[in-house]
Amino acid sequence: MQLPKVLGDHGLETKGQYAQVQQILSSDYDIVDEPIVLLFENEQNRNKQTFQSYVVHSLAYVERIPGVDVAASPLTDLKMSKGNYAYALISIQGSTKDKKIAMEQIRNEIPNYPNFKVSMTGKPVVQEDVNRFSKHDLETAETIGVPLAFILLMITFGGILPALIPILAGGMTVVIAMGIMYVIGAFGDSSLSVFVYNVIPMVGMAVSIDFALLMVSRYREETAFQSVREAVIRTMKSSGRTVTISVVCVVLALMGTFMIRMPIFNSVALGAIVVLAIAALINLTFVPAILFKLGDRIATERKQKWPPDARGGWHAFISTVMNRPGISALIAIIVLIICLLPMQSMQMEIPGPESLPKDAESRISATTIADRFKPRMISQAYMIVNELSVDRIRGDLEQDSRVLRIDSAHSRVNKGQYLLTVWLKGKESSTEVMQWIRERDKRYGTMSVLIGGEPKYHQEVHDEIFNRIKYVLSYVALSNYIVLAWAFRSLLIPIKAIAMNLLSIGASLGIIAWIFQQGLWGMEPTPIAIMIPIFIFGLTFGISMDYGIFLLSRIYESYRHTRDNDMAVREGLANSGKIITSAAAIMIAVTAPFAFAGVTGVKQLGIGIAAALLIDATIIRLILVPSLMKLLGKWNWWFPFVRS
Repeated sequence: MQLPKVLGDHGLETKGQYAQVQQILSSDYDIVDEPIVLLFENEQNRNKQTFQSYVVHSLAYVERIPGVDVAASPLTDLKMSKGNYAYALISIQGSTKDKKIAMEQIRNEIPNYPNFKVSMTGKPVVQEDVNRFSKHDLETAETIGVPLAFILLMITFGGILPALIPILAGGMTVVIAMGIMYVIGAFGDSSLSVFVYNVIPMVGMAVSIDFALLMVSRYREETAFQSVREAVIRTMKSSGRTVTISVVCVVLALMGTFMIRMPIFNSVALGAIVVLAIAALINLTFVPAILFKLGDRIATERKQKWPPDARGGWHAFISTVMNRPGISALIAIIVLIICLLPMQSMQMEIPGPESLPKDAESRISATTIADRFKPRMISQAYMIVNELSVDRIRGDLEQDSRVLRIDSAHSRVNKGQYLLTVWLKGKESSTEVMQWIRERDKRYGTMSVLIGGEPKYHQEVHDEIFNRIKYVLSYVALSNYIVLAWAFRSLLIPIKAIAMNLLSIGASLGIIAWIFQQGLWGMEPTPIAIMIPIFIFGLTFGISMDYGIFLLSRIYESYRHTRDNDMAVREGLANSGKIITSAAAIMIAVTAPFAFAGVTGVKQLGIGIAAALLIDATIIRLILVPSLMKLLGKWNWWFPFVRS
């Protein structure tokens, strides 16, 4: 429960020129890095002198707070006051915790008068609101998701007692993982991203319930023809092996995100790896111990032969897919292509105040300041240059059609250093502005010029992700291929498994692009948060691999007994189809409620994971995989390195 105390901001940051320039601006030019913004509003249209007196009075209270300074004021800079609005920039020294305490003190210290209104915004305030809303979003999602998952488990198992085991395993996983992450955050070198607080419960409940569902269902299946002791042993040999393979694949996928050198991805990946380790530990020790202890009280009452009969509710569906594999595969591919198409127009941006609910104070204040004090579609970049090259660079910029204005300031600390403030046409997140930054970075690189400002920040984050994603994909594909090839003694099956996962992830990204960019289903039209595709890939690639490994394990198990590919596919699908759909429904029940979150990024993550799981458990695992395995026949099991 102490985890929120050690969480920092979003962690979407790099260690490039932007950070260097921010440090220079703060130390040499007294330009505050990430200030708090106080917005004053003359609600009753009182006279200007009275409004100004209120501003003076309020800022005097603010300056009394230790560690808090007024860095810029409408009293000295007339551009910060317009009509019935004025704003001031507040500097707070110290850690994230110190800033949080100071922000609360500012709220308490500023006098409240009926004719005037004061509100707060700025990056620290927005981030604090994101943290607060994220905590509320988690509580709401748990209130909806966990009871719904329990109901689905009761329907699947036909009883309360077996349904309690996965819920208990999931709850233990989340609590222990959050405790471990608190220790890491409290004693580690860097702060954890606030997204850790949402990812751990989302992934922990989903994965642990999924694993426990496989264990309990296999145990109940085994007790139909084995003693309790033997049923537990056989469950560990089959489903226990499946869980182990799945965890290894998921961890390898998450480790790939460490190649993107930003705290947001590193801390979320670390949190998810901790969750998986705890989930594996609990499901390979605690769950089988509980199964053995409860014995026949959760065993299935129906005795059946081994192997289980493939006939039943799934027989007609399986027969259709296996008898017409070409048509089935074609239909599945067409549906996937339709889902993939919106990816072509996907717009990704670094989230700002607009990611908060419309009624959030910090968002309203930020919008007001942007509308009244900042020109639209114009961005501000900084250049730190030396006096030998300043005239040459200024002359070059003055000839640039994208440059609107250049302001110059001489450093009071480093006498040979100049600050050029460059005003550019276009938003800081636009492709054109980011490309302009890249070109100037390359052109002025030999002159020891440092470029900063919001356009540089967006460019660095964008390039860090998209320049390194190819290495992430290559590593994840290769490492998972090796594990799956050895586990299933096949060179072809791992290629299909990895390709199927990538298809389901791509389709889910197309779906969230379609929903959020078009503003469907009551969603506010908005770009996709730039970190969401990486989160969905890192988390869903591994989670959806559970279904693939579970299905392939049942097919491989049957193939080892029969050496008949068609029969193995039929039996594997018949024996795992119900569990796969139940597991997917439960995981969707846990993740989909995040669609009701207040923070847009959390909404996108919840819907994206739920969509990927739905596609993976239906179109991919129940149609496309068996169709392709039918078409490829004995080539599925070609593995020259070990004798069959």
